[in-house]
Amino acid sequence: MSYTIKPILSALLLAALLSGCAAPPFDATESIPTSTPPPPTQAAPTKTPPPVKVQVEIPVNTERFTGSFPATMTGNGSVGFIFANTEVNDPSEWQPLVDALDGNENLRMATFAFRDVHSTSFADTRAVFDYLRANGIDKVICIGSYYGAGACADLRTEPEIIGMVFFPSPIIPFLQEDFPKLFLTADADPSGYAGILQQVYERSAEPKIFKSYSSGRHGPALFTDPEVGSQALADVVLFINEIVNGQ
Repeated sequence: MSYTIKPILSALLLAALLSGCAAPPFDATESIPTSTPPPPTQAAPTKTPPPVKVQVEIPVNTERFTGSFPATMTGNGSVGFIFANTEVNDPSEWQPLVDALDGNENLRMATFAFRDVHSTSFADTRAVFDYLRANGIDKVICIGSYYGAGACADLRTEPEIIGMVFFPSPIIPFLQEDFPKLFLTADADPSGYAGILQQVYERSAEPKIFKSYSSGRHGPALFTDPEVGSQALADVVLFINEIVNGQ
């Protein structure tokens, strides 16, 4: 072999060795490791908005009075709920029950003060009922205590009435209508009418429920009794929700 060929062969051999040691070509199909992605961001929980509360004027047109009085409507549901006061005539007494019923979106709750508890309780309760009916409400529940209980009972024959709740009163008649009725009393009710309420319950038509609690409070004051208030509230809420859910 001549000396000129040897250098050429050596160069070729060196090039072959170098090409064998080179890195393999990049494969685009290979995955490239990345850092662990952060967990998806969760939306902050939304708060349930408070029920709609509006002030309205209830029109009254009687022989003795033409005008209006204020009422508060809580909620915007299709079932009216009238709160008729005790002799105390303070609608804030009902607030624990209004708050307890906040979760029922089907209710439109009306709280108000009588213009005169002794002489206008029946007319004012009926005016609230008429206001609800005039605004498209064709199902109404009424709760009342003392004068308010009598005012609720005065509506008993109206076809829109689907339920009533009574605290002790001497002016509740026996009810023969077939809507659900709930009678509530403290066993030591200071009005002295717990026994009369039980008699009305016994002589009223079904469906009906009677509840007596170990307390000395009258009417909606029962709801704030530290011993039995929560149970009384739960009993009324259950009764109302069962009526509304059955519609």
